[in-house]
Amino acid sequence: MDFITKQDFLTHMYEGSIDAISDNDDEILNDAIATAMAEASGYLSRFNTDIIFVSEDKIKYANLRAYIKDMSKWHFINICNVNVDMEIAEKRYKAALAELGKIQSGRTVPKAWPLADEDLLELYSV
Repeated sequence: MDFITKQDFLTHMYEGSIDAISDNDDEILNDAIATAMAEASGYLSRFNTDIIFVSEDKIKYANLRAYIKDMSKWHFINICNVNVDMEIAEKRYKAALAELGKIQSGRTVPKAWPLADEDLLELYSV
């Protein structure tokens, strides 16, 4: 299961806008999501993102999913700004990076996220 799907992304953009920007090519949105996940991984080096990104627990990682969707939207709308408020998207992108920066620095520690040195998958529900 993908950590974030096109269906999940509908919380951040209307499907018609997604299709207009991508010219109905879902791979473009998938690339933007993958880029954002890779970017987020750099901030989350203390955590085992291999475990996190395969988790089906949408509640446990709800804030991370929102951050990544904000970041994905920013990468996605760079193609075209059809019916997209660029200022709001940029603001939310920067806010997502700021929150990930807090996690990276240890000022915010998400409860129950597996740390990178914890490699026993059976300890976590993924």
